[in-house]
Amino acid sequence: MFLAFALAIACPAGQLTPEQAREDLELAISAAEAGLPDIHWRQRPEDWARRKAVARAQAAKATSEEELFRALSPLLRGIGEGHLSVARGDGMNCRYRESARLFPLDLFWADNGAFVTAGYGEAADIPPGTQLTWLNGTWDSSMIAEMMQVSPHDGDNRTGVMRDREGRGYAVARWWLRGNEPDYLVELKLPDGKLMTRRLKPVPVSARLAPPADPDPVATLSWVNADTAYLYVPTFSNRRYRAAGADYRKTIQAIFEQLAARGAKKLILDLRDNGGGSEPNESILLSYLVEEPFQKYASVRSRPNKLRVTSLSGKVFEQEIYDADELKTVEAAPNGDLLRINAPPEGLMTRWEKASPVYKGQLAVLAGGYTFSGGAELASMLFATRRGLLVGEEVGGTHGGNTSGYKWELTLPNSGMEIGIPLLAFRFTWKESPENHGLWPQCLVPPRMGEVRVTRDPAYDRALRALDKGWSEPVGYSCPVQ
Repeated sequence: MFLAFALAIACPAGQLTPEQAREDLELAISAAEAGLPDIHWRQRPEDWARRKAVARAQAAKATSEEELFRALSPLLRGIGEGHLSVARGDGMNCRYRESARLFPLDLFWADNGAFVTAGYGEAADIPPGTQLTWLNGTWDSSMIAEMMQVSPHDGDNRTGVMRDREGRGYAVARWWLRGNEPDYLVELKLPDGKLMTRRLKPVPVSARLAPPADPDPVATLSWVNADTAYLYVPTFSNRRYRAAGADYRKTIQAIFEQLAARGAKKLILDLRDNGGGSEPNESILLSYLVEEPFQKYASVRSRPNKLRVTSLSGKVFEQEIYDADELKTVEAAPNGDLLRINAPPEGLMTRWEKASPVYKGQLAVLAGGYTFSGGAELASMLFATRRGLLVGEEVGGTHGGNTSGYKWELTLPNSGMEIGIPLLAFRFTWKESPENHGLWPQCLVPPRMGEVRVTRDPAYDRALRALDKGWSEPVGYSCPVQ
């Protein structure tokens, strides 16, 4: 009886033949090439061709779902579309929970290196703040590149990955790419400056506590003093607002009515936890900060409406992008792609109607690696209109737009992995500089260890000081170097 029960709950073995791995890989490639409006927006054609060749060589030798994942994830992540998803199957996740043995250090990622926030097992005595200078001969820049192979990111932006993979993130990413390892040789720089080398043993998944819950989704307003307010907007997701029993539009309207009633003259807008959400909520918030609507998108493009790919064994996968009513909002380009018409209710504009009341006082905007999708769009729109002083670090989403909106969800037939291909390319009217990166702040104040998802930190203090000094043009405002 006990043996039968144990067998019933055991994780599946996850074995594949090279032919099955090849079928799944080729299906993912076909779907990405068919569905993405511009697969070469964030990568060069020769790089895509090179990575396909590498992935195909790996898949030809793959005998497990994990080995296929190690071929597929770097291939798709290298496209540089942060809304493209690669989800492991239930069996892979089960085997991770039950059998993974992980690198025993939690890490904080900064531009000057990786720093220990906690250690587990035999590594529990390593003090927080210790710098990890190398691991098995690999430097921190290569470790970040490794995380990017299994993490969503826009373009070449590393900041979003550094924030998303804080804590246990590197240990998990390393396991998905390498599997179990017997030990890890590390060089550490202790807080007192002393260098030491140690060999660390892995720990089970259960050794770490569960990650903290996401912050409450509903925007909140608080007052710093009589004429200065702090507005925290952690998401634009209507779904999360509904789950919290709130309505996004009503919440934002009430907040700006309160700002007007109290005569606010200075405002800090905190977007550091805002990973986006529902279109057009970023533009709704913008309309309370910028009075005149303007054209934000140069284009919103998709491939032809009916997408179809066939797997190597003959399975057909199809997707329609727009329904009959939505097709009235697009027109065909010469190459057959579909372009959004610049007409209500969405079009290419920020909004078609003005909001009231509009806040016209001074504005400082906090943003960083977690600021993605709609959150990154709002930061870019405020910068483009010279509205607000940006404080923090490089924004997690790219400054020139993204590919998001509707998704084509496919379950790969042999491995059970699920991929999601974003179908709408949103391109802004302004130039992205540097290319494939997020917006850089006028006041560079990146978080230090222990400051991520902390409201009143040095970035907040810098924004408050800047508001107290005032400025005539935020784009030309100069912050002291931190």
